[in-house]
Amino acid sequence: MLIERFQIDNFSNNEHELLEYVINVANEFVPDIVIDETGSPYKVESQAPIIFKRRYNNGKLNVYFCYADYIKASSNNNESIIDIISALEIDPEKFWYLLLFISDYVSGSTLNTLQCNATPKQEIEQLIDFIEQNEEAVNRFNGVVAKQEMKLTLHIKGRTLNISNPNTLSAIATFCKQGLSVVEEDSLLNVGTTTKKDLTATKQIGLFAEMFRCFFNLYPQFTAKRKRWNNTTKSTLRLISKLAYLTKLTTNADYDSDDENLKGIIKLYHKQKTDTINTIYG
Repeated sequence: MLIERFQIDNFSNNEHELLEYVINVANEFVPDIVIDETGSPYKVESQAPIIFKRRYNNGKLNVYFCYADYIKASSNNNESIIDIISALEIDPEKFWYLLLFISDYVSGSTLNTLQCNATPKQEIEQLIDFIEQNEEAVNRFNGVVAKQEMKLTLHIKGRTLNISNPNTLSAIATFCKQGLSVVEEDSLLNVGTTTKKDLTATKQIGLFAEMFRCFFNLYPQFTAKRKRWNNTTKSTLRLISKLAYLTKLTTNADYDSDDENLKGIIKLYHKQKTDTINTIYG
């Protein structure tokens, strides 16, 4: 039986148990960070489950699917989500709340969100790296010998400054490196800007898959299970793929029948981190 409203101010063992999967994934994926007396950061319990409960109570969860579709039985020989969950011996109610949380979190990280741009310090470091990586050698007659021709351009409406002398560019890199060595932590050079942005559907699915794979890493007992009555192996990737289709992250019905598309997305984004600020969970 689904909970109508979560308790916010009072602790409930039953609710804590139902949100076990949510709490553990949140602690692993989006922990709160505090600074100790020595100035060192360390992880503490995530506040995301509290935010989730409030949004659930107020009907604010950004989801586009229902519980009835989640527990719908299989049809046309296509195994249902609940079939796979049962075969993996996952608690379906606890997993439902995890699905709600992950869908809401992905929405906050990818839709109408804020993308973090590079800080001035990071941009200057990139400039230094570009110049230094292109330095072949230093000739005592001509100075810096570049591997390839390079040019630094500054354009202001109606005026353009081009610098192509390798010695000038090398000097700029040296001066910048010296300057960055004394930049204070609270300097404006360490403050980046943000841009409002919607991430692509594939990136949404990539983050969705990453969070569910985090769950399965935390609960290895739910992998490689088999249905006793037909000995069919149930794939966690197949489950995640079907969930992506259920939650309308994709309209491609192939996600509901196999996990090949999902495997391609995981391969594409497995080394990329989402560089946005979650507008719901921080």
